[in-house]
Amino acid sequence: MCIMLVLLLLFVPRLGFAQSGSSIEIGASTSYSLGDLSGSSQSVGLTEFYSFNNGMSTTRTRVGSTDFYGGSSSSLSGATTSIGGTTFGAWQDGTMSTHTTIGGSTFHSFSNGRNCTSTRNGASTFTSCY
Repeated sequence: MCIMLVLLLLFVPRLGFAQSGSSIEIGASTSYSLGDLSGSSQSVGLTEFYSFNNGMSTTRTRVGSTDFYGGSSSSLSGATTSIGGTTFGAWQDGTMSTHTTIGGSTFHSFSNGRNCTSTRNGASTFTSCY
């Protein structure tokens, strides 16, 4: 689920300083926060429904090791495929992404030059980007 928080970070204009966000899971629901942006997701079987306070939304459907995203924006539409501890993403806006998990941390790299690190602590995930 931290991939969705990182994708949301891509909508925030790049500033001259690091940006961060967090998410917390409670049962089948997750809440996201990033400055003025917030959102939530709800899991139903192999599908998750995401909505954000800026009007954007997306749906993630898992089929085997591939997740398909259909969203209200090309940045929130695409697919990710997991191989071992690494997830590779291709998004309809042309962005490619790599997400590698080592221990409790996930390192996110995007073709637009943005890099992020997510660290999970219990039901919470903290993400910072630079």
